Amino acid sequence: MNRLLGYIFICIGLLTLFGLVNYEGTAIPVKEIWITLSILLISAGLFFLVKYKLINHNTHQNNSNFDRFLEIEELKKIGDKIKITLENSEIKSRNFYQEIINEAIPNKIEILDSVYDSNRNYKTQEIIQTYIVFYKEYNGKTYKYISKATIQNISRVKNLFERQKGFNLFIDPNNPTRYYFEFP
Repeated sequence: MNRLLGYIFICIGLLTLFGLVNYEGTAIPVKEIWITLSILLISAGLFFLVKYKLINHNTHQNNSNFDRFLEIEELKKIGDKIKITLENSEIKSRNFYQEIINEAIPNKIEILDSVYDSNRNYKTQEIIQTYIVFYKEYNGKTYKYISKATIQNISRVKNLFERQKGFNLFIDPNNPTRYYFEFP
């Protein structure tokens, strides 16, 4: 409804605006008021279109989050629950460097430093990601299950394993590629 209303307002506003821009008659005494009203009508139409797009975008985003939530709940009900421990899984880590972008306007010293050496003001940050890898065989085929990455280091993840006595992995028995790690 918002989209239709927006298109109608925009069309009426544009027709009125283009019709009155070159109008030279005397039937409409103050054409500036009508031009202003047509611009307001176009603005209202744009408002309704933007409102429609935002509502549609948020609904789509909420639906995808809700769908994932339902999928996780279904896996918890029907899936094979496997206890992942330090003995039957691997903890792996990867690291990369990310550029730190300073969006502020550089001061005079930074500008002079960049003339001397362009890499002098370049800063990076090391990002370490840790994840769990678990292998399980279904129907004669070995599947690899990888948890979502966390920014905690390996020793912290091992401490979590020991404190919680492992983590749960839920695997769909009908489709072993669908799984969910209960990993913080």
